[in-house]
Amino acid sequence: MKEINDINSVVEAYFKKNPTVKIIPVKELMPEFIDAGIFKKDVKNGKPIRDILRTLYKTDQMQLVPFLHTEHKDENIYWYFIPKDAPKPTIFYKQESISAKKEEAIKLRLLSDETYVIDLCDTALGLKAERQKRFDFLLGDLHKDGITKTKLPVDAYYESLNLVIEYKEFQHTEKSEPYIRTISGVSRDVQRQIYDQRRADELPKFGITLIEISYDIFNCDSQNKMIRNPEQDLNKIKGILNKDHSEIED
Repeated sequence: MKEINDINSVVEAYFKKNPTVKIIPVKELMPEFIDAGIFKKDVKNGKPIRDILRTLYKTDQMQLVPFLHTEHKDENIYWYFIPKDAPKPTIFYKQESISAKKEEAIKLRLLSDETYVIDLCDTALGLKAERQKRFDFLLGDLHKDGITKTKLPVDAYYESLNLVIEYKEFQHTEKSEPYIRTISGVSRDVQRQIYDQRRADELPKFGITLIEISYDIFNCDSQNKMIRNPEQDLNKIKGILNKDHSEIED
């Protein structure tokens, strides 16, 4: 705890000294951590601080560092500090230069119904999900090379509960044009059904509970987008989680 407190003190001092900075990769504060005597030297561009933060992440203790902000991309976690009590960034920190089109797509995803629903699940469970988690055993169909397969993502994974939550948006039930074929030679709607069923079949084999939350339990507009009512929506999600997973407390 002393080490955590010292880290928090260094980060708090940094943001007081640099009030215009709203987000910074944790590795960039390594010189300050070394000067404070928390670490003797830097290793692999910030590995010492990342090791501590990974431990907090795995033990559901990230709240001990109130400045911490994470972003998930594929199987990687990117670690940042933001000012205490500051709102979470709505777009990803630029790891590299990206096009305006891609940045807009990322922003739209963060504002999507799926993100909103999983945020409410986090609140209901008092935990933070690993978004777009991929498992070695959960694979898509063969690629054109006849050898490789892509790991299928799940919307939210709660490791301490062995729980996966999937938000099924309208497109999971809509029909695609039959002439639009995927890599497996079937239409997109059929491909979604195949992969949804694969998740339902494979996850329980590894002791992981799957809960699916459908868009149609919420109030939606004419385009099947949610009409958001956080308090009401949270109560609906709590009801589903309490009913489908006995380990979850209200």
